[in-house]
Amino acid sequence: MKKSVVSFIAVLLLICFLGVTAVTGVYIPGGWTMPFRNAETTQSDSTDTTSDAAEDTQSDASSDTQSDAASTDTSSDSSADTTADTASAASSLKAIIPSILDTDNGIRLGLDLVGGSRIVYEAEIPNGYDQSNLADDMNSVQKVIRQRLTDKGFTEATVTLTGENRVTVEIPQITNPEEAVQTLGTTAKLTFVDADGKEWLTGSDIKKASYGYGRPTGNEVTDVHYVQVQFTSEGQKKFAEATGNIAARTDGTNIMAIVMDDQVISSPSVSSEIDNDSCVISGSFTRDSAAELADLINAGQIPFSLKQVELRSVGPQLGADAMRTSLIAGLIGIALVMLFMLIVYRIPGLVASIALCFYMVIEALIFSLVRVNLSLPGIAGIILSIGMAVDANVIIFERVKEELKNGKTVKSAIDSGFKRAFTAILDSNITTLIACAVLFFLGTGTIVGFATTLGIGVIVSMFTALTVTHFLLNRMVDFRIRNPKAYGLRDREAGKQRFAILKNFKIFGGISALLVVTGLVALILLPFGKNLFNLSIDFAGGTEMEFNMHTVVTQDIQTEVSGLFKDATGVDASSVTSSGDGNEDVLIRSTSITSEQRAAVIDKMLSQYSLADTDILNNNDVSASVGSDLQRSAVVCAVLAIVLMMLYITFRFELTSGMAAVCCLMHDLLIMLSVYVWLQIPLDSNFIAAALTILGYSINASIIVFDRVRENLRTARREDFASVAERSVWQTMGRTINTTLTTLFTIGMVFILGVPSLKQFTLPLIVGILAGGWSSVLLSCSLWNVFRKKFRKKRV
Repeated sequence: MKKSVVSFIAVLLLICFLGVTAVTGVYIPGGWTMPFRNAETTQSDSTDTTSDAAEDTQSDASSDTQSDAASTDTSSDSSADTTADTASAASSLKAIIPSILDTDNGIRLGLDLVGGSRIVYEAEIPNGYDQSNLADDMNSVQKVIRQRLTDKGFTEATVTLTGENRVTVEIPQITNPEEAVQTLGTTAKLTFVDADGKEWLTGSDIKKASYGYGRPTGNEVTDVHYVQVQFTSEGQKKFAEATGNIAARTDGTNIMAIVMDDQVISSPSVSSEIDNDSCVISGSFTRDSAAELADLINAGQIPFSLKQVELRSVGPQLGADAMRTSLIAGLIGIALVMLFMLIVYRIPGLVASIALCFYMVIEALIFSLVRVNLSLPGIAGIILSIGMAVDANVIIFERVKEELKNGKTVKSAIDSGFKRAFTAILDSNITTLIACAVLFFLGTGTIVGFATTLGIGVIVSMFTALTVTHFLLNRMVDFRIRNPKAYGLRDREAGKQRFAILKNFKIFGGISALLVVTGLVALILLPFGKNLFNLSIDFAGGTEMEFNMHTVVTQDIQTEVSGLFKDATGVDASSVTSSGDGNEDVLIRSTSITSEQRAAVIDKMLSQYSLADTDILNNNDVSASVGSDLQRSAVVCAVLAIVLMMLYITFRFELTSGMAAVCCLMHDLLIMLSVYVWLQIPLDSNFIAAALTILGYSINASIIVFDRVRENLRTARREDFASVAERSVWQTMGRTINTTLTTLFTIGMVFILGVPSLKQFTLPLIVGILAGGWSSVLLSCSLWNVFRKKFRKKRV
């Protein structure tokens, strides 16, 4: 008893300690820090080893950059002495565990939550350039810059095309525009020249450059870091001619320089003609410097240079209050979840609440350590992972109640409940982790952020449910709390069948067919140019207007401008944010509007805010921020994730169950799409996060039911599959209802208290979660039964 009390108190103190650590962080003067903490500096320094020719130039640039950054960081309205002391103190601290509030070393927030910096580049078109290739080349620019930002960890950054020859880059959280330029790095023209300065190849002759480690030529004594460059067919011919010419020189100038913006980034020597579709650049590389060189080569694949024409800061896209209201709504939702668990499960509910606290502080610490990118899609991943954390506890507690009902003691029921719930928790979490892995490794942009938060949440939730919850429940038994009613057991019979589900499949299936038909038709019509969706600026491109307001643009002004825009055009603005130095500019984004509508907006803005024509800073068409490459990446990732999950379900259960699970998943997604069509909710970049959330939630719900069917089939003798499936659905009914409710508590509060843009995001999620509950109870086993009858012999 005494040991149990001590261990229980120790767990509570550990949670408190971790919670305080998550808020305050752990910092020490100088000394050791996490290996990846100063990754950008390491990469910058490592590129100095790329070549002897570039060493001095890069060193000078690095020192200038550091000097500029230091002067920027230390500039403020306070005295110079105080500022210098502050900067010195800050630079001397190393973050072992960054605080969740430390956005410089810990969690990165997205553009939608905190804003960032905006850079506009303009293409410098060379003489003789074929203008018919401009659109394709600008799309390549958009893709290259987006991939470069993703590689640097800024998965929430946006890249859009403006006009014919401009590209706009918005990087979250970096409020110093000059720092944003340094972060993005060089994105200009790449050339291969000889010692006389003759240009032999350009970036357009390069198909791809990639980092490698090993012995690429076979002549190396040890493994080395190197860069492999793959040429286009035309590039291969040019490279063969260039290397042959340079190798034949006898004056010692057998050098081919790789030049970016007149800066030599590598100078490999050439000893013979190379007539191959690829070449290897090796030398005194580190891993980081070789990877950086590959990035620079890939960034220079465009046949023209990019000139920076605009640099400014921008405000949060969801408005200044979005972060605060989201946090308040999330905390209220979690409090409701804990209250619900206490009412329904009593002592286990208390244990689940403590375990949920442990889960949240551990997750927060990990998010800070790995510098998670947190934006609206990332928040969606957290909401789903919290729902799955509670779901694991619900599965366990429902099993414990069943064991108590069968007459076991509390201690025995707890051990047996955990044992029986393990396979369901394992299978449901592995299927979700399969989707996360595909999205993380193959996705780009916000997809990666969603996969990161969800994947971490799933792993941590499974750990806390199977260890912390189990430990704390056993301590409750040691405290002599052994009344079965204290563990949620009630007199009424759990899992009692109220009506036939499988026999009424045609009714439930018919209702579902009516609900999904709109979304299905909308998808089918899209390739034929018929669009039933309300595509936002993220997918369809649109209009961007910017005005200098000569005053700080507050949330109230943003709301006023949004209303003014709707009055003038009849459509809602996609976003209204502050921007510019001192946040004195207002930036309006919307779907494409006519010249007459633009003129109406300008007239209203000039008259209402007493502005002049010179205060009109921007009035341009912009491309979709969710470009074709990102859309294609999302589709490919989703399809591959579904296929891999179906294979896993087939391995763990059978093929027909995998087919049923995928059908339920598609059902839930199509219902969500139908809601987008019915209510004309703008289909923006957050739709990808909503769809991926439903993908993870739906498959998880179906797996829980299938696991119970599998278990019951092992003990069934002469009972047919339909009867076993019917009984299994009712046995898991409590879990399905309770998990759906707890997930809706968190996301429902965000819908009730959130800003309008958050409501547009959470409403489809709520519908999708309800659809997931419907399909897992009323369709999953019925479909499995139908597929078994059709595709396999009857088997008990």
